Amino acid sequence: MKSIARTVVFLSLAIPTIVVASGSGSGSGSVPVQQPFHLPSDREVERYEDDKVWRIDWSPMDHGRKKHVMNVVELLDLDVWHTSQWSIDIRLNSKQLEVLYGYLPNEAFHPFINDLQSLVELSSVQEEEYDYIPFHLSGETTQESVERELFELMKKKKKKGKGRTKPKPSLPPIDPYNLTTIDTPFHDKFHSLKEMYKFGDTLISTFNDTHQNTSGIHIKEVDIGKTYENRTIKGWSAKIHHNKTGEGDPGYPTVTVDEDEVELEFVVIAGQHGREWVGPSSALYFLHHLLLRASEDPKSDSAILLRSFRFTVVPQINPDGYEYSRDKSRMWRKNRQDVGGKGKCLGIDLNSNWGYKWRSSKSTACSEGYAGREAFEAYETKAMSEYLSSAAERGNRVRAFVDLHSYGQLFMFPFAHSCDDFPPDAEMLMEAGLGVAKAMRTKQGEGYEAGQACDLTYRAPGDAIDYSYGVTDVRWSYSAELRDTGTYGFMLPPKLIRPTADEITAGLMYLAKFIYALEVNPP
Repeated sequence: MKSIARTVVFLSLAIPTIVVASGSGSGSGSVPVQQPFHLPSDREVERYEDDKVWRIDWSPMDHGRKKHVMNVVELLDLDVWHTSQWSIDIRLNSKQLEVLYGYLPNEAFHPFINDLQSLVELSSVQEEEYDYIPFHLSGETTQESVERELFELMKKKKKKGKGRTKPKPSLPPIDPYNLTTIDTPFHDKFHSLKEMYKFGDTLISTFNDTHQNTSGIHIKEVDIGKTYENRTIKGWSAKIHHNKTGEGDPGYPTVTVDEDEVELEFVVIAGQHGREWVGPSSALYFLHHLLLRASEDPKSDSAILLRSFRFTVVPQINPDGYEYSRDKSRMWRKNRQDVGGKGKCLGIDLNSNWGYKWRSSKSTACSEGYAGREAFEAYETKAMSEYLSSAAERGNRVRAFVDLHSYGQLFMFPFAHSCDDFPPDAEMLMEAGLGVAKAMRTKQGEGYEAGQACDLTYRAPGDAIDYSYGVTDVRWSYSAELRDTGTYGFMLPPKLIRPTADEITAGLMYLAKFIYALEVNPP
C-alpha cells in the first residue's frame, strides 16, 4: 500500500493539476486523490467530449497485482465501468489517462469508446428518429460500426428541413399504455420515473382480478420506502390466489397451497446504479410478460408459476440517481444523498452499501464507488433490506432474489466480496445459472456467462446478493449484468431495449421453473 501511495505522490508531482492533497479519504491526509469529475450546476447538463472508455488488459496479472491496480484506481477516484477476469473498463479524460500511463504499461490500454458524448446522445434518441439506423443484432457490433451509425444519424438530421418534401401520411398513434399486448411501444424507449410508475398503475388496472377479468391475478403496489430526496420507491407484487384444480399443464401441474402455508416470493430489483437504464426497462418488461401470458392462458407456465410464487418487481430502487442521470449527468451512478463530506460531492454506491461483509473503501465521497461510512447508510439499501428481512411478517418467504445491472452479459451467484467465502449451495446455484444463461442465449443469440460473482468480476464488499444470501437466507440469489459487452456500455440505444428485456425474461422464467420443479413440485 505504501508503494502505491508513493507512486501516486510521484504522479501528482508530475501532473499537479489533477491530484490534490485531501484528508477526506480513509487513509492519511497526506495521500493525494483525484479531483472529482466536473459536477454540473442546477442549470447545466454534464457533457463528455473529453472522455473516452479504455479497456485495460490485466489478464497477465496475478490477484495481488490486480488488487494494486484497483487500489490506485480507488485512490484516484476513477470511474470503473466494468471488470472481468481479463480486463477492466475505465472512463478517462486526457489528464487521467496520462496519470495511468505512468503506472501501467501503455500496451495494456485499448481505446474502447472513442466518442462518449455521441453515445450519450444516441441512447437518448427517440425511437421514431432512430428507425432508419441499420442495426445488425445477429452480427458483432464494433466501435467502427457505432461511429458509422452516428454519422448516418447526424447526416439524416441535417437533411431535415432542407427543401420541400411531400409529407408522409400520419398514422394513428399507438397508446404505449395499452398493455393487452407485449408489442406496446412502451418497451422501445427509456422512460422517466413518472412514466414507469404510470406503467405500474396500468398493470394493476389491466390485470387485477375484477368482474371483467377473471384470471385470478391479484396485483398490488408495494411501497418499499423513501429516498433521500423523498421520492417513493415503488414495486408491484402479483399472485394468483385461487386455485382451479385440473387446469395444470402436464409438465407443470397446478399446486394447491394450503392457506396456512408460507407464501414463496420471487423478488426482482433493478436500478441500483442510476446510469444503468436497461435494467429497470427489462424488469418492467418481465412483469408485463408474466401477467400477460397468465391472463391469456390459465395453463401457461406463467399462470402456474403465479399460483406457486408471489412475484415482486422493484424496477427502480434508486429513483434519485436515475432521474439525475436522465436530467443532469448521464454517467451518474450513486444515489443523491448528502454524505457529510467536504465539497459538493454527493451519493453512495448502493451496491457497496449492503450489510454483509461491508467495509469502508479507500475512495473519497466523490468516488463513483463510495461505499458510505457504514452499512445501510443509504436510504435505499436500508429500505430494500428491511423489505427482504421482514418477509415473515408478511407471511412470506423470499425464495429467489435477482438484482439486474448492466453491462457485461453475466449471471452470477454469491459471493461477490471474496471467493474465500463459498456458498454451500454453489453446485445447485451454478446448475440453475447455467440453465438461465442457456435460456437467454437461445432466446436472442447473445452469449451470457454464469458463475460466482467474485470469479467473473472484481466486486467490492457490500453487494446486494451477498446480503440476500448470507443474511436473509434467500437460497436462489443472483446478480445479472445485462447487455452489452462494452460497445455501447451503459448507453444502449433504444433499439436494444426489447431484445435485452426479452432474453432476461426468458432467463428469469427458466429460473422460476427450475425452483418450482426442485422445491414446489419435485418429481
